[in-house]
Amino acid sequence: MAFLFSPKSRPFNDESLESYLLRVVAENFFDSYEQLALAIREELHELDFEAHGAFPIDLKRLNVYHAKHNSHFRMRALSLLESLLGLPQFEIQKLALLKSDRTVIGLSAVHKNGVDIPLSFIRYHSTMGTDAIPVCPHCLSDEPYVRQIWHLTPIESCAKHKCQLLHQCPECSIPINYIENESISHCVCGFEFAKGCVNPASNDEVELATKLMSDKVDENPLFKSVSISQRFASLAWFQRRYVKNEDFPFNAAVTYFKAWPQNVFEELNLMTLNADNKLIDLFNRTSFRFIYGELIMGLPHIYRDEKETHFIRQTVLEFLSRLVAAHPKSKKPNVADMLVSISEAAVILGTTHEQIYRLYQDGVLSSSFRHKMKYRIDPQAAIFYLRQVVEYKNSFGSSAQRMYVSVW
Repeated sequence: MAFLFSPKSRPFNDESLESYLLRVVAENFFDSYEQLALAIREELHELDFEAHGAFPIDLKRLNVYHAKHNSHFRMRALSLLESLLGLPQFEIQKLALLKSDRTVIGLSAVHKNGVDIPLSFIRYHSTMGTDAIPVCPHCLSDEPYVRQIWHLTPIESCAKHKCQLLHQCPECSIPINYIENESISHCVCGFEFAKGCVNPASNDEVELATKLMSDKVDENPLFKSVSISQRFASLAWFQRRYVKNEDFPFNAAVTYFKAWPQNVFEELNLMTLNADNKLIDLFNRTSFRFIYGELIMGLPHIYRDEKETHFIRQTVLEFLSRLVAAHPKSKKPNVADMLVSISEAAVILGTTHEQIYRLYQDGVLSSSFRHKMKYRIDPQAAIFYLRQVVEYKNSFGSSAQRMYVSVW
């Protein structure tokens, strides 16, 4: 069956999915997205009964990562919509944010064009959220559509026009959110965003907006990796370690990583010097986490398809090697004799929990206390000596993910 209408314009490569559907609404003279969605559902009902119910009537739930149990039906519905609108295959699907099978620093993530982005970095990621989705008035004046990058919380400026994004309507001060009011170019009060005045952005804001999603590399470790996913992991690590809330200027990370790794070495060395003052028991009865917090568990994960190990991970593992080398084994326990958990040992060795259990059973790693027969060790319990784990890792001379003993 032919569709009732077709779009006059194709989606832009950097456009958000919601933005394009709103432009389809406007081009075909619907009063709201809901009317368009109902018309699409009616067409899809005859083509694919299962998929038609997966196409949401609420614009907030349109993107694929919002689907709870039927994301494959959502993708099928978008594929059918492409054919109904006469668009090339994957033209609409490539705009969608998908659920990722990975986590970033333990955070749920979404996936787009080969990049994993922490879900918490997506503005308006919750269907119940009321976050502003800022805009650049100059960009809207050039082409009236919403850029996907404006949905990213680290982005506070426009790389093209070197100005800060507009978060609130200059006329009525209401937070700008095109998904809420279903208008790309105007506020609910009628103000046209393209006429809004904006402030110049700082150098760090422009640098972050310019380089975060760029294929080019930079001397700043934050942008030195060709993997954009690793750049997001760096920002997530910085936020988790140094910021108590999610509402902070991400451009501070640009300045921080310019001084890498000297700044983090100084910080960790100071924690080592003050370890004795914080101690309430002997070092060989103290967990590593008690002195250094989530230093190990907060490291970026290793993925086999990544061509390079994350620089934060390399630096922290280098610190641990230095720590053990600077504190040789002696009669009196020292800072290198602290205890790490199975989870922490797995991160240091870049392997699985099961491999750590095998290393323990084979006597490679010694436990700080005896365990009952057939007793499953708590993965979070601090039981292995940091010294043994680091020395064992150094004996292999590689930071890549590996299997240390054969699987059963």
